[in-house]
Amino acid sequence: MSAYSEGIKSKLEQLLHDSEGLIVKGIGKSLVVCYMNGMVDTAQLNLSVLGRLPVDGEPESIDKLQDMIAVGECNLIPTLMNGIEKLLSGHALVTLAGSQKALIVNVAKIPTRAPSNAETESTIYGPKMAFTESMEQNTAMLRAYITSDELVQESLNLPSDTHTIACLFYMKKSEDNPFVGLIRDRVQKQRIRGLIGSPLFLELLKDNKYSLFPEISLTERPDRTAQALLEDKVVVMVEGNSQVIIGPNSFIDFFHSVEDRYSTWGIGWFNRALRTAALMISIYITPLYVAALTFHYEVIPSTLLVPLIASRSKVPFPPLIETLILEVSIELLREAGARLPTKVGQTIGIVGAIVIGQAAVEAGFTSNTLIMLVALAALGSFTTPNYMMSSTIRLIRFPMLFAAGFLGLPGIAFLTGLLFIHLLCMTSYGKPYLFPFYPPSKKGIIYSMLMTVPSLFHYRTDLTTSNTKSLRAGIHSWIKADDDED
Repeated sequence: MSAYSEGIKSKLEQLLHDSEGLIVKGIGKSLVVCYMNGMVDTAQLNLSVLGRLPVDGEPESIDKLQDMIAVGECNLIPTLMNGIEKLLSGHALVTLAGSQKALIVNVAKIPTRAPSNAETESTIYGPKMAFTESMEQNTAMLRAYITSDELVQESLNLPSDTHTIACLFYMKKSEDNPFVGLIRDRVQKQRIRGLIGSPLFLELLKDNKYSLFPEISLTERPDRTAQALLEDKVVVMVEGNSQVIIGPNSFIDFFHSVEDRYSTWGIGWFNRALRTAALMISIYITPLYVAALTFHYEVIPSTLLVPLIASRSKVPFPPLIETLILEVSIELLREAGARLPTKVGQTIGIVGAIVIGQAAVEAGFTSNTLIMLVALAALGSFTTPNYMMSSTIRLIRFPMLFAAGFLGLPGIAFLTGLLFIHLLCMTSYGKPYLFPFYPPSKKGIIYSMLMTVPSLFHYRTDLTTSNTKSLRAGIHSWIKADDDED
């Protein structure tokens, strides 16, 4: 190794704090190639970089050296310091003696997996392919659906120790998309230590950081992402994550399944109506049971009251404690099934529920009627297509149970009113969370029910501000104007 190579290696090791894995190769007397072990495509490095460099003769300048390398992404940097981040990302650094400049060549080969079937959003109809952890593969799959030049890809610069790459996707319109400016402003104001996954990035973009309800959704399906872009939504893709962020979303968007788009309007409408009924059952069926048995015996039909009393005759606990025991048991089974390996988790979920339920009835901890109601509530929450919204529904059930146990039906009504007030005040990128029901939009309600969704938002010049309150006011005025046109 030449003295110049030794000097370059010493300088880079100092910049990398003597980290292991740095490889420095000297080519002739004046050329040096540096890269990190295990992060480059060795075949491409040997063929397109090392095999193209002159061994005997010396190039006149670093610019002439750039013409010799047969790699498309080969950029000139002013100093070695400017190439450290790329070097740690799998790029090769090529420098020439006597020159302060260097070449950074993309020969990275980061471990990744091939595209596979969607797991969390599986469907019977429609495409099966899901995103991977590679930004390049995900971008290619998305552009395979939308080949229009209107699809814009924009890099997001988020200062962090991980230097994670994030990209913003949106459809270019004749007028500026206000949600794009809002995301840019929020990203520029963030100062975080590291960004590992899309869910962490999602927390940076929320309007209401302390709300239990999700405002922005995650998806692993390219077809759903493409459809969201055609609906004038914004997509954020984070390197190293198989799920992308979609926003803005309204409350009703979290109950729309991907499969609804591939079914007839009648089947899609029936499925959404069934999920709405399941939502009400999941939240209210066990609190109503507790309220009725604790305070309101008169609302129970006499034909049902006798078997209820007989089933609870051996239960030593009040209805609230009895229900909490079963609800917590169901949550423990669900969490255990999710954390264990797939085959073992399925066995635990089925066998555990049967064994615990039967044992609880025989021991007198609960009644048969409550087991059936708790099972219905759990099934109702599982029908929600979005996992984040499903988790929120399960969590809301517990405050409802306490309100029913201490105040009865007035407590349930009071807590329901608080939830509606909270939902009415919420926004997602400034878009009303309960749209199209608030503010009411006749066209939006029809589109949401029948799922014939073109673009619900036709952006106008009065929506270019990034201020949330002004943005929301502008959207309200647009919705009213749109309904007046109908």
